[in-house]
Amino acid sequence: MSTTFFEPSGAAHVSAGFSQWLKRARVPLEAWSARRRRFVAATLAALVFGFGAYGWSAADLAGLAASRGALAASTQRLADARRALAQLPLLRRAATALPATAPTSVPWSSADDVRIVSELATQSSVALLAVEPGAASGEGVERMRAIQLTARTDFVHLMAFFQGLAQLPVLIVPIDVTIKQDGKGLAVAATLHVYDALRPAFATDAASAGEADDDEDLIFFDPFARSQIVVSGEAGDTAQLRLVGLLRDRSRGLALLDTPDGTTTVKAGQQLGVERVTQLDALGITLTNGGATRTLTLTEAS
Repeated sequence: MSTTFFEPSGAAHVSAGFSQWLKRARVPLEAWSARRRRFVAATLAALVFGFGAYGWSAADLAGLAASRGALAASTQRLADARRALAQLPLLRRAATALPATAPTSVPWSSADDVRIVSELATQSSVALLAVEPGAASGEGVERMRAIQLTARTDFVHLMAFFQGLAQLPVLIVPIDVTIKQDGKGLAVAATLHVYDALRPAFATDAASAGEADDDEDLIFFDPFARSQIVVSGEAGDTAQLRLVGLLRDRSRGLALLDTPDGTTTVKAGQQLGVERVTQLDALGITLTNGGATRTLTLTEAS
């Protein structure tokens, strides 16, 4: 009896190929051929370059990803700016159509009342002796606070103080004013009403609105100053008449005289006792009695 063993030819070929490759791999480096060395060197270089490029890209050492992100953000902002610019005309029309609203008023207190009145008095050369703020009353635009003040000054600076009230940021109205003359000037006691919800109408606003009449010449004279009397011809009794004030416009005028019988007003051509008013102008009045003429004048206060 004989036994025959069969070995597949494919398996034998694979085994022989693997054995041959293993033998070649075990060949020392110095025994490699030039072709094999170039192939191995190129393979290692390709692997090193591939891993290096992957690491470079993953770490973003060149900043490429950051640059792309910045470019995308800038592009988005540019698009937003263009959309806002396109909506600007519509927003302007909407803002124009909105009703005008008054700015929020700044809170105002009695301390502010005293401050602005004191500053105005200092600017007007009015010496304040006492300033007493009062309690508030009323609601809304009618809310009011009273200020009691006493001061010492002269007529010119007192008029400057009252005229300056129209330039203050809130409406301040003199209600009760008492003026007494003594040897040191004028003693003034006044009550001022402060309306912090209202604003004064400035003189410039009135002029621009056509409320000011340039044809009318309003002149203030100091009623506490002694009249200057100039006599031409027969001397008159200067103690009998005292010119207190003058008021005139383009066509007519009135003079306020202090007489022994009280205060009276006269105009040009009017008979005054034995004298007649023959002329009345901004400088004074002229009285005539027969051939005697005298002129009463005042020094303009402001």
